[in-house]
Amino acid sequence: MNIANIRYERFSEQDYNTACELISHDVEAGETILRVLAKEPELFMAGFIEDRLVALAQVNEPATQSYLTVFVAPPFRRQGIGSALVKRAEAELRAGGTQKVRSSFRAGRPSSFAFARKLGYDTYFSSALMRRTGDPFPMEELPARPYADEDYLAAQSLYATAFHEMRVRVGSFPDSVIARPSEKERRAWKDDAEDRFVYERNGEVVAYSHISGNELSSISVRTDVQGLGIGRKFAMYICNEIYRRGHANVDLWCVVGNYARNLYDSLGFQERYIMEYVRKTL
Repeated sequence: MNIANIRYERFSEQDYNTACELISHDVEAGETILRVLAKEPELFMAGFIEDRLVALAQVNEPATQSYLTVFVAPPFRRQGIGSALVKRAEAELRAGGTQKVRSSFRAGRPSSFAFARKLGYDTYFSSALMRRTGDPFPMEELPARPYADEDYLAAQSLYATAFHEMRVRVGSFPDSVIARPSEKERRAWKDDAEDRFVYERNGEVVAYSHISGNELSSISVRTDVQGLGIGRKFAMYICNEIYRRGHANVDLWCVVGNYARNLYDSLGFQERYIMEYVRKTL
């Protein structure tokens, strides 16, 4: 096939149903892409042969470290389409100032790993998608409440520190640093404050959590009060909030090697699958 015949365009929402049909031919490879496509279609680039959609690429906004992944329709694989789409996306990210780019694929797919290695991507870390179904937890009243803008500095500090220390323990993040607060992040947290929560102890914010739909996106406890059962109680509170919003189950991602896995297991979360993450310096 002549790669020059492939046309690349920003994804149009009018192609959403076609994209779903495309991914249905390999749901295992495309499930994560489909989830993001439903929420943030503006992140995607589409590849066409004549008027037929044959490939998709999720290309996050350029940043110091960004993310991209591709999906090619099974009948069009091994013809250079995926490689061409990755190189085009990398060029777009590089032009925007991206220094490192991350990608991911379902564990247990040797062809995906070989594809990534061929394009210069190295192993980074693994993360398990976990799901809890069932009834809400019986709960006592807790000192947990919705996040407010004035919580930002305390919440950001404990969140950044806890996740940095987790990454150090796991050992797959040699360049991890404690993220600094920023006005841009503060505005973003304020914009969706209804999806953020804090837990107080003696009048101080000691834990923070963020949800997205039915996903418990993050939960962190200040390091000096870890081991006191705060994380367990807060996680139960957040799960109940997700159920209260009408969702039948709660999803979360847990980095392989994270001690929090024991907590999630004990709360009834079950592993659905593992994603392998790879990274490349542009």
